[in-house]
Amino acid sequence: MSLGDTQSSKSPEVTTDPVCGMSVKLNAGKPSVEHDDKNFHFCSQGCANKFETDPEFYLTGGHKRRAETAPKAAQYTCPMHPEIIEDHPADCPLCGMALEPMGIPDDEPNPELVDFTKRFWISGLLSVPVVFIAMAPMIGINLSAWLPAQVLKSLELICATPVVLWAALPFFKRGWGSIVNKSPNMWTLIAIGVGTAYIYSVIATLLPDIFPVQFRTASGAVPVYFESAVVIVSLVFLGQILELKAREKTGAAIRSLIDLSPKMARRINANGKEREVPLANILPNDKLRVRPGESIPVDGIVIEGKSAIDESMLSGEAMPVDKGPRDRLIAGTVNKSGSLIMEAQKVGADTMLSQIIELVANAQRSRAPIQGLADKIAPISYLP
Repeated sequence: MSLGDTQSSKSPEVTTDPVCGMSVKLNAGKPSVEHDDKNFHFCSQGCANKFETDPEFYLTGGHKRRAETAPKAAQYTCPMHPEIIEDHPADCPLCGMALEPMGIPDDEPNPELVDFTKRFWISGLLSVPVVFIAMAPMIGINLSAWLPAQVLKSLELICATPVVLWAALPFFKRGWGSIVNKSPNMWTLIAIGVGTAYIYSVIATLLPDIFPVQFRTASGAVPVYFESAVVIVSLVFLGQILELKAREKTGAAIRSLIDLSPKMARRINANGKEREVPLANILPNDKLRVRPGESIPVDGIVIEGKSAIDESMLSGEAMPVDKGPRDRLIAGTVNKSGSLIMEAQKVGADTMLSQIIELVANAQRSRAPIQGLADKIAPISYLP
């Protein structure tokens, strides 16, 4: 029984959305589309638009077959520890680095890069006065001649507090996680170093009288180390941002590979009619027409026609390769001359182009072994 017969056999007040399968009340102002002299009703305009783009895909149940082979939900892994896999964004319990999505990266901006960039600029701006106050005596500027030493320390406290308690919060979370997971790493050292310098300096600023003479300078003042805390935070953010931006540029190369595959394909339906449809709607055994100058949309074989195919993206060979019936076609290569009819065999993530992109994406996520050196030293430094 066809979907059109199902719609007509239902109660006249209710029908079925051919895209999502939901029940739709008639005469309720819902969108509808006419196809082959039949009216199909939809729960939303989004479903109507999908149906109008490719009616045969939904009327033949292609969307259900695609759902059966749809890839799993996104998973996240650690470049330094590939054995760590989560189904949601998190920090690696071993090294503390943010887990990265597996598979082909999308075009969305890296949320960690956006967040760290904002924190870096704020911490950097607030660090300037702190460092200036701390370093002024070393370059011959006596700020104490204009402001009392206690006021200068209070100014350092005011500027350093947002840097340590807000900007550096991700570092403390990762440092605490490393302690809880009994896996000391560089975040453990950063959290302990920044936290100790800040807490000591706060006490020295607010309660200087509790410190014995051994902690005081020749002038009797208790030194503070706010500048050490804020500079460490700013420099760590700078290093993280440089690394994230470098990997983002590598992601641009991956996206250029993705662009080799066309977004649309011309499918030949069972009734012999051709329709240009989204590439995601192409399934194995579909017949496709590839016109001169177009990219091959999926892996498959030629079933009709002859042409020269530019396979330089795969082999590096500049001369086109002649193709005829039963010859193999690779997604992303370019049809140079004649018109071809091909049968799709591998689609989506199964194509050779997608596998190449997957290998490049895996290489992008990996980090050099030397980057694990700090994590190997950290447990030794952490031991009493």
